[in-house]
Amino acid sequence: MSSRPLLRRPYAVILALMALLVGLFSAVPAQASVTNNKNATTWTVLVGQQSSEKAIQGMRFGASDIWIDQGDAIKFVANSAEIHTVSYGTPPLPPTDVNNLLADAVPAVGGPVFDPTASWTNSGILNTTGSPDFPTKTSYVLKFAARGDFMFYCLIHGMMMSIMIHVQPPNATYPHTQTWYDEQAAKQNAAIIADGYALWKSTAAKASDTHVYVGAMDDEAMVMRFIPSTSTVAKGTTVMWDMSANPGVVPHTVTFTNLVQNGSLVDSGVLLPAFVGGPSTFSVPFDQAGTWNYFCAFHDDLGMLGSVTVQ
Repeated sequence: MSSRPLLRRPYAVILALMALLVGLFSAVPAQASVTNNKNATTWTVLVGQQSSEKAIQGMRFGASDIWIDQGDAIKFVANSAEIHTVSYGTPPLPPTDVNNLLADAVPAVGGPVFDPTASWTNSGILNTTGSPDFPTKTSYVLKFAARGDFMFYCLIHGMMMSIMIHVQPPNATYPHTQTWYDEQAAKQNAAIIADGYALWKSTAAKASDTHVYVGAMDDEAMVMRFIPSTSTVAKGTTVMWDMSANPGVVPHTVTFTNLVQNGSLVDSGVLLPAFVGGPSTFSVPFDQAGTWNYFCAFHDDLGMLGSVTVQ
């Protein structure tokens, strides 16, 4: 997320909602008793994927299924600059807008031992780079004292990013080793990044200087770029930014740094796909020659920047 002043006003609402949530969850629920496990292990699961320049962001855990023993713990480790959560149950606020989504995602809810009877368990926000706008962490450790199969997911990206945790009796034989999970995660990481680059290429093929796609995504990868990121147009041309290459809920903005119209900097506000109510497009007429720079206020730290040169 960006440190730009644009986002300070919405975060005042988010912080107020966070304070409410902290009050609601200040009492730690009773934890299940831990059966003695002489060989208790802490497993590592990566959260998210990304390409070297951060343009491609993945929406997967490092494992879709993991088998552990009762009394074991899992250390979830952030693997991308994009934000994720490790969540279980139903969030207290309906995630109908960005404020509610972040208000649910930011607070860590639940103790160090997972309680499957609690209605909501949440890691807080995980990423590799931190954020000046709200607290983040690079890892989250959770111990499992109850047997069963438990589906955790990322609140930010929904159930498409989920992991099933199978908790066996204590001291049971593990079907896979940590090395095996690491190897599977590496293969998945490479496949998701390749998919993201292919998505970027196919979206670029239908874009133009006057029709810019605001990111793109499928069911596992996101392209955190304006497509194309640079446009050259004649004076008097209107450029449209379009969210239609995003079939999932991901917010973006088109925020100019040096283009003033009607007395203020040009800014789209929050753009969302049409299926969640939008607004999903944003158009700007360019009547001044020059180069006009813009960014996505949510993802500029990932390199989501653009410019329009008016001849």
